[in-house]
Amino acid sequence: MNERADLAREVARYPWYHTIELAEGVVTEGMFDHRPAVDRYLLPADLSGMRCLDVGTMDGFWAFEMERRGAREVFAADVAEVDDLDWPALWRARIEPTLDDTKEARFRLAHAALGSSVTRIERSVYELDADLGLFDLIFCGDLLVHLKDPITAIQRLRSVCAGSAIICNPVQRFRFGPRRALAEFDGIDEFQWWLLSEAAIERMMRATGFARVEVGPQFELPARGPGKWKGLRAVMRGYVA
Repeated sequence: MNERADLAREVARYPWYHTIELAEGVVTEGMFDHRPAVDRYLLPADLSGMRCLDVGTMDGFWAFEMERRGAREVFAADVAEVDDLDWPALWRARIEPTLDDTKEARFRLAHAALGSSVTRIERSVYELDADLGLFDLIFCGDLLVHLKDPITAIQRLRSVCAGSAIICNPVQRFRFGPRRALAEFDGIDEFQWWLLSEAAIERMMRATGFARVEVGPQFELPARGPGKWKGLRAVMRGYVA
């Protein structure tokens, strides 16, 4: 009981991005709770023997989930410093980046509480390279919307992918229909660079070398706080062969 109480006090010190159950009765109050929607992400139920990578890991929810599903080795990548984030310049002055200031500490806390063996590395998606080796499965969630260059990001994912890569991203309800490869630029009124259509992400994956792309149903992901980009999601899994 005392250990759980101590853990709960530590958890309460931080704002959380992910909702993660760390122990019985101890759950982080994250901006997003992926648990009710986890089956929508095209993640295989059994990852036994696989080498996996979670890109933009934040608190580590997806890295820990891949480990829970039996992956033999999981890496969790994120940038080292707030200044390394590929944010729109105007939003750097508007947002107090508390979530990113403390993400390593939160990951370490969750890692210890779960008894995890996930390896956290400080690496931007743009810096993914052969020194990491190849991965059987890569997960990249809600990252492209905040990047100036989503095409290069997907190229880097493909460069270290030996099996498949799952990309989930907020998408716009374009009035011309979801099958048009369109993108909406902002960086001023919204905390995003490019809000892509589902078709745009799919074609980017195909253009950067994925042989085929499985597209899942779109779904709503509720979040605490304002922002239209926090709602509708598209998820797809690109296969090397």
